[in-house]
Amino acid sequence: MKTAQIILEMFRRYGVDTVFGLPGETTLPLYDAWRSYPDLRHVMARDERSSVFMAHGYARVSGRPGVCEGPSVGAPHMVPGLLEARKAALPLIALTTDIPLHMERRNMLTGFDQTALLASVVKESLTITRPEDAPFLVRRAFRLATSGRPGPVHLRLPMDVASQEGSPDDLYAQDAFRACPGVRSAAAQGDVEAAVELLKASSQGVIVAGQGAVTSGAWEELRLLAERFGLAVGTTLGGKGALAETHPLALGVVGSRGGTPFSHSVLAEADLIFFVGSSTDSAGTAGWTRPPRHGKARVIQLDVSEAELGNNYRADLFLLGDARETLAALLRASDPAERHPGMRRRERREEGLALRRKAFLREDAAEGCPQGAPVHPFRFLQALERRLPEGTTITVDPGISAIYPATYLRLKTPGRHFVSNFAMGALGFALPAALGASFADPGGPTVALSGDGSLGFCAGELETLGRTGAPVKLFVFDNGTFGWIRATNLVDLGTGEVMATTFSPTDHGRVAEGFGVPALTIATAEDVDSAVDEAFDRPGPMVVVVKVLSEERCLPPVPGWERAQG
Repeated sequence: MKTAQIILEMFRRYGVDTVFGLPGETTLPLYDAWRSYPDLRHVMARDERSSVFMAHGYARVSGRPGVCEGPSVGAPHMVPGLLEARKAALPLIALTTDIPLHMERRNMLTGFDQTALLASVVKESLTITRPEDAPFLVRRAFRLATSGRPGPVHLRLPMDVASQEGSPDDLYAQDAFRACPGVRSAAAQGDVEAAVELLKASSQGVIVAGQGAVTSGAWEELRLLAERFGLAVGTTLGGKGALAETHPLALGVVGSRGGTPFSHSVLAEADLIFFVGSSTDSAGTAGWTRPPRHGKARVIQLDVSEAELGNNYRADLFLLGDARETLAALLRASDPAERHPGMRRRERREEGLALRRKAFLREDAAEGCPQGAPVHPFRFLQALERRLPEGTTITVDPGISAIYPATYLRLKTPGRHFVSNFAMGALGFALPAALGASFADPGGPTVALSGDGSLGFCAGELETLGRTGAPVKLFVFDNGTFGWIRATNLVDLGTGEVMATTFSPTDHGRVAEGFGVPALTIATAEDVDSAVDEAFDRPGPMVVVVKVLSEERCLPPVPGWERAQG
């Protein structure tokens, strides 16, 4: 078998059904071998950066490693997506083809040291130099991507090696690493028992669930633990979906990207904070102020990565292990019939949270639904939530298209339904991520919420959307500006003029139609309901341009922006 065939055969044995990428001269030997693998779907992207973001969406929704590929000339374009995956602990396999390695110093076109560039943004960069090594290195890639703290792994395939014949005797996959988490571990029993005692003593405890809770699939264990100990549950933006946001103990999102005065007030009152799968980064904690780093609450931190334990908060107890396994161990170590303070106050606490949540939403709704034009994003989200099928995957771009749904769009079921990229926050994520997610879960529509600034980074993927016919409903918030930067400048610096944020008028609907995707525009609040209905009633892809207020005219409840909101 040729090396390229060996790699594709290994992908098949790992259950890979979709690879995202695009061609180049160095990929031709790989594509020639691909003819023998018609069941291994290849989705052509229009940019390598987008192909990695497609793999993001696939991985986040499926729980399996997302796989992307690119030619040597495109390998540098993959860096933003791989860096996001590394910071976000997302399992990816990135296969790049290359020139013959001995030609690199001869200045052969497209040649450069891929390993030196990509090693800093992946868990490991692996170069295949002979056919017999390919099965071993593919197994290593999947094992690294799915185990411990998940992340991206780079496979480098020189084009001359791709065409070499070999006879490996180890064509097998390690089934444990086909999905993420690959191998689970729980915290030590003594630490688990100590955590149970802290939870029992708490009467105002709060769980802060991060993306690790969702990656682990820990939503059922998290719900049971919250109910047993009467713990309120907030999530970071990446952890949205760890608990159904209609649950009586749900606070919604906390931190600077979707947190609210309601969720933060409950955090401020907590006598115990339990971080579950949260990196305690600046966005998820509003710059380490919610909760405060030196607050009164005792702190438990559960994480699969030893590097994150105590990284930003001085915890009273560390739990090193997989979120689902460790939460299950906490449940086994506690008595559901025991009447501890949290359990005794649970019913009263649920009632109090319901009243405070209702008051917050009512107060915001009163100011958030003006009629006319441009449309307030809150008004659009009301219509979207009304029509959104339960369990729909939603991908979001940074800015207004992420913060408003993070704050106000309540997920009615737990799971892998909300896909964001706030480990780094690069623009141009939502559309390619939605394409990847739609191939991972083809049963229903996928919703992408993007801004006109973000669409400028990935407009070519509208052609991919039209060509594949993926049932992605792309809503583009059009306010003619890099709105988040504009609003941050106006609020934080108080200057009336903002440099380099305003676009010339663009008809995004016609752009979409030029790529073969039907489109319509929402110009006023009165158009919202009928347009949202039409988008979901029409099968296949659809682009809906929503003419919205710019951020400084509809500031979301971001910590530090309160003074500008009056």
